[in-house]
Amino acid sequence: MDSFFPEGTRVWLRENGQHFPSTVNSCAEGVVVFQTDYGQVFTYKQSTITHQKVTAMHPMNEEGVDDMASLNELHGGSIMYNLYQRYKRNQIYTYIGSIIASVNPYQSIAGLYERATMEQYSRCHLGELPPHIFAIANECYRCLWKRHDNQCVLISGESGAGKTESTKLILKFLSVISQHSLDLSLQEKTSCVEQAILQSSPIMEAFGNAKTVYNNNSSRFGKFIQLSICQKGNIQGGRIVDYLLEKNRVVRQNPGERNYHIFYALLAGLGQGEREEFYLSLPENYHYLNQSGCTEDKTISDQESFTQVITAMEVMQFSKEEVREVLRLLAGILHLGNIEFITAGGAQVSFKTALGRSAELLGLDPTQLTDALTQRSMFLRGEEILTPLSVQQAIDSRDSLAMALYARCFEWIIKKINSRIKGKEDFKSIGILDIFGFENFEVNHFEQFNINYANEKLQEYFNKHIFSLEQLEYSREGLLWEDIDWIDNGECLDLIEKKLGLLALINEESHFPQATDSTLLEKLHNQHAVQYDVRGILEKNRDTFRDDLLNLLRESRFDFIYDLFEHVSSRNNQDTLKCGSKHRRPTVSSQFKCAVQAFHREDVAMPGPIDESLFCASR
Repeated sequence: MDSFFPEGTRVWLRENGQHFPSTVNSCAEGVVVFQTDYGQVFTYKQSTITHQKVTAMHPMNEEGVDDMASLNELHGGSIMYNLYQRYKRNQIYTYIGSIIASVNPYQSIAGLYERATMEQYSRCHLGELPPHIFAIANECYRCLWKRHDNQCVLISGESGAGKTESTKLILKFLSVISQHSLDLSLQEKTSCVEQAILQSSPIMEAFGNAKTVYNNNSSRFGKFIQLSICQKGNIQGGRIVDYLLEKNRVVRQNPGERNYHIFYALLAGLGQGEREEFYLSLPENYHYLNQSGCTEDKTISDQESFTQVITAMEVMQFSKEEVREVLRLLAGILHLGNIEFITAGGAQVSFKTALGRSAELLGLDPTQLTDALTQRSMFLRGEEILTPLSVQQAIDSRDSLAMALYARCFEWIIKKINSRIKGKEDFKSIGILDIFGFENFEVNHFEQFNINYANEKLQEYFNKHIFSLEQLEYSREGLLWEDIDWIDNGECLDLIEKKLGLLALINEESHFPQATDSTLLEKLHNQHAVQYDVRGILEKNRDTFRDDLLNLLRESRFDFIYDLFEHVSSRNNQDTLKCGSKHRRPTVSSQFKCAVQAFHREDVAMPGPIDESLFCASR
């Protein structure tokens, strides 16, 4: 041992199945003491140490490398150590071949994203400069012309990894490089489209992002942004596809979390006149904002956010009247949440002020709103039957109404943005998938199930691209290599996707009107052992709300709200046993599955095959 590992030698120590970067502290009297870089101390008899237990660290690995494909020792320990060494030097980006790993610094790094940095990376090929997200974006753009195929960037990682910021950086870089392809006379004309695409971010973040326990700007929906590129090389349009907005956040949040940013921005940014007109006060006074015990975040300026959103809406050509309609709807939702109920022969509204204000702001008749919230209306043999609701059922009706209003408003905003940035699709495109971060809360609901399913699907894609295809390429080129033992998540996906899998059972139960969370739980336990909270899964999956609530909104005296719900399907005509499967309204999870699988097949919104560049964001 003395001749191979003298004191001070840098080694890899394998302990409990992991490799630790370590230093030989002492080697005397047949005993060797190792200290890891993470503070642990391990002592072994020299006679028990094998090469499987301890190996010398290559000097290159100790210093850190730009591309981890060049590591001499390739295992989990060397990968994490390399990332750590670079992170300490503010080198937050590291390549793995054509993939880039990012470690969120949670601080600004001077010069990292300036215009000069963009110009520098736009003139170089991948690998000629230190790892950077701009290099990935530039390679993606170059491959349009090199391979004559559509391109796509996948942004993946846990919640809080920095995926949303990475998406904005890629968009910003592509906008700059797009301008390089134009004559000066054309730049002013096309910059309007590019500016609109960039300005869509503040709007989508305000309405689709929120503070969670993981970070203060967590995307609560997935999005796929497609940029249309013309033959001259500039961006001539785009479109946004959104996935699975977390609607229940509108009415309840976990402790320490907030509702969507836009509610707090609204209360902080409105002028005194509109505040009085909308009967608005402080966040602490609204049930939909005060349940979690967190109404503010010192790292977020809600007033500044409001200004940014209004400015962005102006750039996106929202009319003043449209902006006003959206703000009034948001105020109506806040007052709706303050409606309380008591039991008096069924649920009765106990706080008339909140009901009156919400009815006024939503353009509804107060009496009709009261009736819709406290009793259920059904037609049997042509006769209307009214059934009183319990207090809990009335609360569910109130929350269902609020979620529907917000979700339809969000959809309208995305459509409005798409109509503004739409352009010709006559050549090629670059797609950017900013998917939800993987989440594992103390209690996991329907949203976490779908989010984690999407990430498992991306992991399968990653495994195939990195391991299977790369090893196949090695064999084709006659290179010597050792088979890499990697974790296949196929069994996990089979559990979710296949016949009698979780998705099939949830969807099957969703089509039975008499099914409950308890019957779903029984089916899931009979087939599988799951750790998701089933409460509310069926209703969320059906994504419907009562016909009388729907009809109420269609009678709003405001055209904006009427238009939001004009084409919403009625429950009476959907999801019943009498309807064949061809006529059933698709469930949320089935639509989400189709979207995820379509992207996995590389054909989402694309006229041709995709040649992908991957960006992997991870904490």
